Amino acid sequence: MLAMLTTLMTFYVSQNNMMTLLMGMEMLLLTVTVKMMYMGSIYNDMEATMYALFMMMLAGAESAMGLSLLVSYYRLRGKVTNML
Repeated sequence: MLAMLTTLMTFYVSQNNMMTLLMGMEMLLLTVTVKMMYMGSIYNDMEATMYALFMMMLAGAESAMGLSLLVSYYRLRGKVTNML
């Protein structure tokens, strides 16, 4: 619940900064994944734990691609603000 409130607050405060918006979304996804791993370990559910690890690997690849697109956009335009 705290992660969702923090992400919504991040969206509200930094509407013009794309990097902060991406960081807020990644924080929310990471929180959900860690919670899923925790619940899987409590109930001894190995499938949920493995699924959460797979989600973490995909999130890492997704954030690397997003960051590379953001750097390319910055090099092309010179600024990152006011993208939306």
